Amino acid sequence: MNDTERITFLQTNFGFKNFRPGQLEVIQHLQNQRNTLAILPTGSGKTLLYQYYGLWSHKSVIVISPLLSLMQDQVSRLQYLGSKRVVAITSQLAFNERQYVLNHIKHYQYIYVSPEMLDQEPVKVALRQLELGLVVVDEAHCLSEWGPDFRPDYLSIKDNLLELGNPLVLMLSATADETTRTDIITKLGLQFDQVNQVIKSVDRPNIYLTVQHLENESDKNMQLIELVKKLRGTGVIYFSSKKKVNEISQLLTAKTNKRVMPYHGDLDSSQREMIQQQFMNNQIDVICATSAFGMGIDKNDIRYVIHYHLPGSLQSYVQEIGRAGRDGAASIAILLYTTGDEYIARALNDSANVTDELVDYYWRKPNPDLTGQDVRLLNYYFTHGYSAEQVKQIFANQQRKRENNLQKMIAYVNCATCLRNFIKNEFGESLQVTEQQFCCDKDGHFNGDWQQFNTTFLTELSTNSSIKSWQEVLNHLFLAKN
Repeated sequence: MNDTERITFLQTNFGFKNFRPGQLEVIQHLQNQRNTLAILPTGSGKTLLYQYYGLWSHKSVIVISPLLSLMQDQVSRLQYLGSKRVVAITSQLAFNERQYVLNHIKHYQYIYVSPEMLDQEPVKVALRQLELGLVVVDEAHCLSEWGPDFRPDYLSIKDNLLELGNPLVLMLSATADETTRTDIITKLGLQFDQVNQVIKSVDRPNIYLTVQHLENESDKNMQLIELVKKLRGTGVIYFSSKKKVNEISQLLTAKTNKRVMPYHGDLDSSQREMIQQQFMNNQIDVICATSAFGMGIDKNDIRYVIHYHLPGSLQSYVQEIGRAGRDGAASIAILLYTTGDEYIARALNDSANVTDELVDYYWRKPNPDLTGQDVRLLNYYFTHGYSAEQVKQIFANQQRKRENNLQKMIAYVNCATCLRNFIKNEFGESLQVTEQQFCCDKDGHFNGDWQQFNTTFLTELSTNSSIKSWQEVLNHLFLAKN
C-alpha cells in the first residue's frame, strides 16, 4: 500500500482529504509491521491511528487504557460513529455480561481493557482466541509514571504481550521526554531497534503561557476570582487537594456569575459522568478538578486551564494544559504560584512513597493483616520474586525521580526567559521559537489587562455544541479546525 492508496483509504472510510501531522508516518510503520511509539500532541488524532489500522487489517485491536472513564468515552465515540464491534471489559460489567463478552470475544474488533483486567487469566484465555492485529498502549507514559509504585499491573503488560504471541504494538502519548520514552520501551520488553518512534513537538503555539506570582493564598483566591470573572469561554482549574476543589468551587459560585462544579475521585461515577456531559454541552462554564479530570474529555473549545497548585512534573503540566484549545483557537494556560507551593507538591510525593520499614515487615510476614494500595503493591513484587532490597531500591529511584520532576517544575515557575522555549528545551527540542506576539508573559506583549487579552485573542463561549453529522463528529474527534 503506497501513500496515495493510504490517503484514498482515509478519504473513503473517514472523509478526510489529508492526514494530520504524524498520522501517516505511524500508519506506514504499522502497515510495515513495525512496533511504533508515537508522541503526538493532544488533538492530533491518535484514536484514528488504530481505528484506521483495524479497518485496514480486518483484525482485532486491543487497547490498554488507564482509566474507566477514558475507556467508556472511547467506546461511546466508536459506537456513535457506527461501530457495533467495540467493547470495554471492565469491573462495571456484571459477571454474566463479562462471561458473554469473553465467550463471544471474536465478535469484537476493538477491545478496551485496563492493565489489571488484562492480567486476569480468563481474559487472557479469551484474548488468545483472537486473530490479533494490534495492541495499543494508550497514555503510555503511565507505564513509567504509575507502574513501579502505584499500579504494578502495568509492569505485567510485558509478560502478557508474550502470552498473546508478541503482537504488533502501538504506544501512544501526548507528552514523553527521552527518559520516559526509553522507560516505556524497556518496560514493554521491546528491543529499541525494533521500535520506530514518531515524535512531534509538545509545543502548542495557540496556548499562551503565563505564571502569576502571588504573595499568599488570599491573593491567589482573589486573582482566581478575577480571572474566572473576566476570561471568556469554558475553563478547567486544577488542584492537588479534593478539599480545596470543593472549597474553591463554592467560592467561585458565590463570587462570580459562572456555572462552576467540582470534580474529583470522591464523587460517584454517575455524578462524574453527569458533570462531564454538562461540561461537554456548555451547561457548566468552569470545572474545579483534581488530575482525575482530563483523560477522555474530548471538549475541543476549552479556552483556559488554570493551575491553583504546583503540578508535580512538567510532563503532567504539559499534559493538562494541552486540554485547552484543541480546536486550534487561541487559549491560555495560567499557573498561580505562591512561595511555598512546592512544599505541598513535595508532601504529596512523600505520601506516595512506601517506607523501607513496611517493605521489611511485609517480607518477614507476607500477607499481613494490612489493607490498601501499599499492600497490593508489595504483594505484586513479593509474588513476582523480588527481594526486599530490590523493592526498596525501586521505590527510592521513583522518589528521586519525583523530586527531580518537581525541581524542573520549580525552575519553570522561576524562569526569567521564554516559557515556551523552556518547555521545548526540557523535552529535547532544539528548534526554539523566536519573538512572536502570542507566546508567553515573558515576551513583553502582555501587561495584565485581561479585558484586552479577551478582545485580542479569546473567542466568545460557543452556545451551539451540537454535532449534526457523522462528518462533523469525525472532524471533532480527529482533526483540529483549519
